Amino acid sequence: MNNLIEIKDLVVSFDTEEGKVEALDGIEFQIEEGSIHGLIGETGCGKSITGMSIMGLLDNNALIEDGKILFKEKDILKYSEKRLQREIRGNEIAMIFQDPASSLNPVFTIKNQMEEVIRMYQKAGKKELAKKVMEELSRVKLPDVDSLIYKYPHQLSGGMKQRVMIAMMLSCNPSLLIADEPTTALDVSIQAQFLKILNDLKQEMHMTMLYITHNLAVISEICDRVSVMYAGRIVETAPVRALFKNAQHPYTYKLIHSVLGVENDLDDLEEIPGSVPRLINPPKGCRFHPRCEEAKEICSKEVPKLKKIGEEHFVACHER
Repeated sequence: MNNLIEIKDLVVSFDTEEGKVEALDGIEFQIEEGSIHGLIGETGCGKSITGMSIMGLLDNNALIEDGKILFKEKDILKYSEKRLQREIRGNEIAMIFQDPASSLNPVFTIKNQMEEVIRMYQKAGKKELAKKVMEELSRVKLPDVDSLIYKYPHQLSGGMKQRVMIAMMLSCNPSLLIADEPTTALDVSIQAQFLKILNDLKQEMHMTMLYITHNLAVISEICDRVSVMYAGRIVETAPVRALFKNAQHPYTYKLIHSVLGVENDLDDLEEIPGSVPRLINPPKGCRFHPRCEEAKEICSKEVPKLKKIGEEHFVACHER
């Protein structure tokens, strides 16, 4: 299967009053066309920055120091802001965020907002526009669409608002959808409905997605492949089943075994000692080495490279 997007040795830093934040340090992964690729890690590890880098939505104090983002074999990091807005954002790559309320305008109805998005990327008459709005909202399984389109965001539940955001993004027919922790603010039962909708859309539309989350259960449910991030670096990438059955990086192993499940109890849980390092002057060598029980001298001196250890299974560890 062809790769829709490839991130190669991406290095991103931020200039702050406290110093230089080394947010992304040479991250590398690919997303196959028609697949859902998970990006998982603790808060502050650089997951959202990765998504924002792809969209070209980094803050003014950000600096892309090195690397490439190849979308359909073209390096979009070389695109101007004007070209990104015209050719990439919305109609080729779309993004949904953790809090849909912050993306919806509280003073306009759902119909108004849906129509505005569609007009930006497609030419459509009044009847066509109305039909398109109804089709997209129905596609994401929203109930009673006829009356819903005249409601305002505050009249919808969190799950309904998130589905409206998906409908908006899909109305532009993007090739890649980036979902940045979209279920974090939803109840568990609503999360399950939301994930089913995404899975159905993948099957129906052959949709390609980057799913950013810190939730292992969500990754296991929806993703085909997954990349694990720690302190601005990718430490392991593998098919999702292989990762859960045979995690190779010490951090990935601890992460999986630190979650309470139906087959284990409190005594079985693994603890990750220490805390996540600050990305201003992060640890030398492997950034996980201060917390790693398997660390050797080389781990504090040399940065481990991602190496292939199995079919589509890559790990960055000196001991593997």
